Amino acid sequence: MNFKTYGLLISFLLSASLLAQDIQPSEMESRIQPLPATGPPQAIQLQGVEFVVPELIIGGEWTTTIRLTNRGKTAIPTTNVFFIDNNGKPMSTTFQATSGSIVTGTGFSFFLGIGGIVEATFIGTSTVTFGFASIGCNANGCGTPGLYGEATLRNLEYPASVQYMLFDGRAGVTTVLYLVNSTTTAQTVNIDIYDVNNKLLRTVPIPMQGSASLILSLHGDLAPETVGIQGTLVIRSGSTLPVTITGLRLNPSNSFSSMRAFIPSN
Repeated sequence: MNFKTYGLLISFLLSASLLAQDIQPSEMESRIQPLPATGPPQAIQLQGVEFVVPELIIGGEWTTTIRLTNRGKTAIPTTNVFFIDNNGKPMSTTFQATSGSIVTGTGFSFFLGIGGIVEATFIGTSTVTFGFASIGCNANGCGTPGLYGEATLRNLEYPASVQYMLFDGRAGVTTVLYLVNSTTTAQTVNIDIYDVNNKLLRTVPIPMQGSASLILSLHGDLAPETVGIQGTLVIRSGSTLPVTITGLRLNPSNSFSSMRAFIPSN
């Protein structure tokens, strides 16, 4: 190997090393950006099993911040998040991204390095709008391993055809339920209401259009007999399609706590 060839080899190795140094930080980078013009969320339409932020309320006295983090062992590739209103239509919102930039659109895309965090804080008006957010599939598939997050008082929820939730209507406490059908197929969701003795008080059928969400008062709209008692709700799809439910427990003082459904293990 002559001096010229050796010099070219050293130059090549140095360039490769610098290139690797340039690429490596991107594996740790986390960013959020406007949603690309990709058309409707096809993955959601086909499956409806992606992660869901089930309660997205913006405007009036309400605001929502979505925070996402990657606790996996590899970076999460570019993933789209879609905002859908309670009528199943794309919902245009304005939010402040992690970088501080203001974005208006019907969703956003994100990339998460290992341990990274991104957030979107919504900016509302005097008019209250509500819906939900679906986190789409990416190059690694759906239900991304390592992805965790919350939306203000909400955690990411995974749809299921059967879920349980505890309710408490004692001491003036009221329960507000937030129900989401993240598939594009209309379905009927049944809510079985049991008391503490496992006695079935009522089954409430709730018809839902595809990609729709509903806010329901347990003690008013659904089952007035739950006032003053506690018990269990069994939320089940009338078919094998998944559904997502979450809720708020409101105290007479107007303070509240979040409610989570749990998926049976068998």
